[in-house]
Amino acid sequence: MSAGTLIALGVLAALLLVLVVGARVATPLFLASGAGILLVVAFLGHRHPRSALVAVVLMPIVDRYLVGLLVPASLRTTTGFLSEALLVVVAASIGLRAWRQGSLLPALRHPAVVLVAAFALVAAASAALNGVPPPIAVAGIGFTIEAVALFVLPRMIGFDIGQARLAFMGFTGMALLAAGLALAQVLLDADVLGLQSFTGRFSEGHRVAAFLVNPNMLGAVLAMAIPMPLLAAVRTDARRRRVLYGAVTFVLALALLYTFSRGAWLGLALSAAVLAVAVDRRALAGLALVGVLVIATALVLPRHVLDPDAGDVEFDLAAAILGRLDTLAEGTDLRLQFVSNASPIIADHPIVGAGPGRYGGAVAWRFGSPLYDDYTDGSVPEGRTVDNFWLHLLVEVGVIGTLLFAAALAAATWGALAAARAADGWGRVLPAAAAAIAIVIAIDSLAEMLLEGNTTSFAVWFFLGLTSALVARSAEGGAAGAAGDLAASTLRAR
Repeated sequence: MSAGTLIALGVLAALLLVLVVGARVATPLFLASGAGILLVVAFLGHRHPRSALVAVVLMPIVDRYLVGLLVPASLRTTTGFLSEALLVVVAASIGLRAWRQGSLLPALRHPAVVLVAAFALVAAASAALNGVPPPIAVAGIGFTIEAVALFVLPRMIGFDIGQARLAFMGFTGMALLAAGLALAQVLLDADVLGLQSFTGRFSEGHRVAAFLVNPNMLGAVLAMAIPMPLLAAVRTDARRRRVLYGAVTFVLALALLYTFSRGAWLGLALSAAVLAVAVDRRALAGLALVGVLVIATALVLPRHVLDPDAGDVEFDLAAAILGRLDTLAEGTDLRLQFVSNASPIIADHPIVGAGPGRYGGAVAWRFGSPLYDDYTDGSVPEGRTVDNFWLHLLVEVGVIGTLLFAAALAAATWGALAAARAADGWGRVLPAAAAAIAIVIAIDSLAEMLLEGNTTSFAVWFFLGLTSALVARSAEGGAAGAAGDLAASTLRAR
């Protein structure tokens, strides 16, 4: 690592400290340090583009949760946009580099990119047809597709298998830190270290969230992190590595249980089923074994030993796992009420929707929507999101837009599965894990806004893009090898 890079990292650390202090002392100091961070990241993005990309993927966890908890409430919304700003800066740096090297246009040539572009055109047409103000339309489209840049950027600069493995391990390490803190909330005190938890409505006791604030968000991150160590554990022949990866999987899964995020549970289970069919049948068996061990551990694990009042909160593991099924069957679940509210809007705007930024997403939450005045059947999601990305998308861009976005995600995921089937070792594990991550979040997005939220959508598209970059490198290597063989055979013939 060069002296310039070390100096830049030191300046970056100092600026992050100033950012937190400045938030409490003077807003101009806060804003100035934020601008300085962007400049330093632009420099690092030019010198170390791959590391900068991984930092961008992890930044939503830092800006929205870690930094967001340290600054005053009046500035938390501003810190939430730090990840978007970093994405723009790093993307500009990598894009310029790719243009100079001739890798910009090839990186854009992928079916998923074409489908996302078609989605944007449909969304723009919906905005024009429904008279959506341009700033609202741009924000609505941008919040949905901005993460797709992280699919393209790895394809511009390329990754080898070692770099890709480090990127996956970085994300897994962050998830493992969150899992450890979540289990400390379970074992010691739900509010240990000032972390937040929530009292469940279905005898869950305390639903833990670690530093991600929301149990469902923690559940999504943990479910995304599990496929890589799970696949590594079932595919390695080295006993020590199998124990290590199995232990990591177990810790992540145990913490996932205590989030009681049913959408994350379902997404993980279905992703393992897909992997079992398409890549390695041992994935589902391995997850089932981990699940049994997790349930057995939860039945005997002591809870909140440092909190004498913890016994006042009811905890029933069986009821906690199955309790929500009753509200779904009765039709009283809040998410079903949102579907009831959205149904007449969909009926009136079935093809291209009611316009981007108009229903259930971050834009409508921040700026409101006339739809909330015109349609009042069921619960109106005013002041919040609808906790269902696909419902939000269907209302805003209709059947065509929703199918295009789903097809783009499916195309990238299918590419990852195909790459996994054609490779071995880490070349099989990493693409399969990327596909599993996408499946987890696609399913869990039926219960949360995960494909719009940066914490999860950045990681989904990045790891799919990383896999695509590995495929491109492998193809180039194969072509170079074939050319070398041809040249050698020609020389021998002469």
